[in-house]
Amino acid sequence: MMKYALIKTMVAILVLSLTACASKGLVKPQDEKYRGLPYLVPTTEIPPTGVKRISARELKNRLSTSKRTVLIDVYGAIFREETLDFDGAWLVSTPRKNLPTSVWLPNVGKQKLNVVVEQYYRQQLKELTANDTNKVIVIYCVEDCWMAWNAAKRAKEWGYNNVWWFREGVDGWLDNGWQLQNSVPINLPVND
Repeated sequence: MMKYALIKTMVAILVLSLTACASKGLVKPQDEKYRGLPYLVPTTEIPPTGVKRISARELKNRLSTSKRTVLIDVYGAIFREETLDFDGAWLVSTPRKNLPTSVWLPNVGKQKLNVVVEQYYRQQLKELTANDTNKVIVIYCVEDCWMAWNAAKRAKEWGYNNVWWFREGVDGWLDNGWQLQNSVPINLPVND
């Protein structure tokens, strides 16, 4: 009887420990899912499987020593179908600033991508990396933005091997007193 009580207590302690670890983001779920609305809420501390997390200081050091880093801002913008018949420009309601040398690819971190945005993201990744799936890609947005997490997960699933998630995004960059640059999003592909 005592042996059974001891096993039961040990199991309870194990379950409590795992629950505490999971609530702190120390245990990864077996089935990572893309996150949906709302996107601008606190995120996990842990990047998607196979993606590395990078801090502001590490990113600053990397950018000062390497030109082989692709920076992608995934902050959202308004998509309107009719823009595909004209210039492919996104509708941007407020000016956007992002990290120097970045490109802005809006909405590629949404939970589900429509066909046009998926094609756009795949094409941009190919062009930005010159088809080098080993090139370092750093994906960010603002702090606590699930779109950056989703976009990093998606790039990794598409076969890019060196995907990094900069969780703190432009907020973390500014917190260090570093400058941002004016940005406009890369246009969507237009209808022929």
